[in-house]
Amino acid sequence: MTEPRVRTGFGLVMAGGAARGAYQAGVLRFLYRDLPKQLGWTPWPDIVSGTSVGSLNGVFAAARDPAGIDHLMALWQGLRIHDVYRFGAPEMLRFLKAPFQSDQPFALLDGTPLRRLVEREFPGPALRTAIDSGRTRAFIISATELATGRNALFIDAGPNAELVDPLPQVRVYRQRTLAHHLAASAAIPFLFQPVQVEGTWMVDGGLRMNTPLRPVLRSGANRALVVSLMQGPYRDYAVPDAVPNLFFLAGKTFNALLLDPVERDLHNAEKLNGVLRWGEERYGDGFAKAAGEELDLHAVETLFVRPSEDIGRMAAQIYRDHPPKVSPPVRYLLSRVRDDENATEADLLSYLFFDRVFTGALESLGYEDAKRAEEQIVALIGPEPQR
Repeated sequence: MTEPRVRTGFGLVMAGGAARGAYQAGVLRFLYRDLPKQLGWTPWPDIVSGTSVGSLNGVFAAARDPAGIDHLMALWQGLRIHDVYRFGAPEMLRFLKAPFQSDQPFALLDGTPLRRLVEREFPGPALRTAIDSGRTRAFIISATELATGRNALFIDAGPNAELVDPLPQVRVYRQRTLAHHLAASAAIPFLFQPVQVEGTWMVDGGLRMNTPLRPVLRSGANRALVVSLMQGPYRDYAVPDAVPNLFFLAGKTFNALLLDPVERDLHNAEKLNGVLRWGEERYGDGFAKAAGEELDLHAVETLFVRPSEDIGRMAAQIYRDHPPKVSPPVRYLLSRVRDDENATEADLLSYLFFDRVFTGALESLGYEDAKRAEEQIVALIGPEPQR
């Protein structure tokens, strides 16, 4: 009889993407409100990693609190732009004075509301309980050191948890997660001010690692569910009315940051799986076991949940049909980043459109996409783990 495959670590990977992060809340709603009714148990992850808004969402899964997941869903469904940032006369003046004030951290937007929101909603006690009890083995946040350009990984783990191996150009900080770690990971350059952590200025982790899959795999997980905020790794289509002006280029630049090396990580994982299968067929059942014990090489299963619709096009359509009620300066800002009222897509707008008319639609899309992937998700998660 074939022995059942050992299920060790289940990892959840949450990509960055600013306002697009509402999609992830919908996926979490399905995972931790609906799926437990089918399984008879709650498939909490052993390891969670996130970048930028992915860390803001992922911390609720790491905290293992069903009420927190409900609260996260409600936050995204009721969000307003003024809950995240302000843009008015002071910000415009600061933008004009920026070239002459080199001693001040620059930001186009006033991100004070976001920092206050993160501090207020941070599930610190629940996260601490989950990690100190060992139920959550690690919570990993990806940020970027501004001075060096190196990727920074903040790892909150129990005393006996495996730590991610240092990687080239990656600095690992083993620290208890605090709200300012999340704020640093979400500090999008030029839009929000950098955040100091341990005396070092930090910005958005998406500059170096927007989808932190590799740290999860190197921390002991052999299964990973990745919640992406891009429709797919590559899309080739013509947009006849798109003019490559400043805002179009800015939106595509943000998209390029989201297309980080995660696809290469996935390709390497699949190659490793192929080598281990080849070894089992050629040399017998002990090959994979020996590779794991002697070389720390293990088979890996991954599943991506991606938006089934183009989020940039969703943003353009929703803004055109249901423009948000905002102050005149914010309306001007959003109208400019939208490019023009006839645009068929608005990538840059989709990152700044923190309004419930848009984020609520994204949250619903995430839920529906996860629901459609239920069979694959259940196959990845497997049976209830023995504790």
